[in-house]
Amino acid sequence: MYPAFQAALVFFISTLAELLLLFVAISALVQWLQLRFPAARVKALLGGGAGYLTAAALGAITPFCSCSTLPLLEGMLRARADFGPVMTFLLTSPLLNPVLLVLLIGTLGLKLALFYALGVLLLALLAGWLLQHLGFGRYVTLTPGAVEEAATVVATQRIKAGMLLRGAVKQTREVLPHLIAGVAVGALIHGYVPADFFSRLAFGEPWWLIPASALLGIPLYVRASSMLPLAASLVSKGVSYGSVMALTIGGAGASLPELIILSRLFRWPLLLAFITVVFTTACVTGLTVNLLMQP
Repeated sequence: MYPAFQAALVFFISTLAELLLLFVAISALVQWLQLRFPAARVKALLGGGAGYLTAAALGAITPFCSCSTLPLLEGMLRARADFGPVMTFLLTSPLLNPVLLVLLIGTLGLKLALFYALGVLLLALLAGWLLQHLGFGRYVTLTPGAVEEAATVVATQRIKAGMLLRGAVKQTREVLPHLIAGVAVGALIHGYVPADFFSRLAFGEPWWLIPASALLGIPLYVRASSMLPLAASLVSKGVSYGSVMALTIGGAGASLPELIILSRLFRWPLLLAFITVVFTTACVTGLTVNLLMQP
């Protein structure tokens, strides 16, 4: 078996299996939370100016990748939570979680981790506020209220594990074609893009490397556990910290599998706006890191 095909196949099987388990588990948890806590309470928690900080804090404590964040995102939308805080959560959950920050400190140091965390937090808060005030919430295709109706039916009943599991499997089955397509594309890139591609690209550190790294990171499906060792390797080969940060944010913040799944929930103007926000966050953070960490 060809090494590239074998690597792609192993990536596809392992990643799809992991994501399916995560989707079922997180979907069941989200359903339990929605049945225990009324939609009005979720809306109140994520409403107003304080809702942005609440959403950012929730994103920071959920150690999910970009794809496994989506069941919780869907639950927020069904609960009619304010659109701006929901988008802030979508940005911070994969980019500002404790697993990534701990690995970032251990791999690249405390100073760089603090620059990264502060940059992502500020830009996620600003982006959520801008997207809401520019009216991008109208591009959400998900119909709210379905969970609220279901909660009314079981309000007087005990929540059973079997009911949660059936609902979680049904929700996962609905997203399965998008999930398979996204992971398949990620597997092809994983198997057939050479490991030293970015280090060759970075020869001489051209001015355009940071935006190029941000763009090239988006098609990848990366996790903190797999991205940061690669980041340390790139830095050791002379790639700037800023370019590595741009690659990390692009890949972890808006992976292609995530975008394919999001196409169920968002129309193309919102998808394009989301990609633009992640790209801008990657570029601004990367440029800032390079400026602040110059000798």
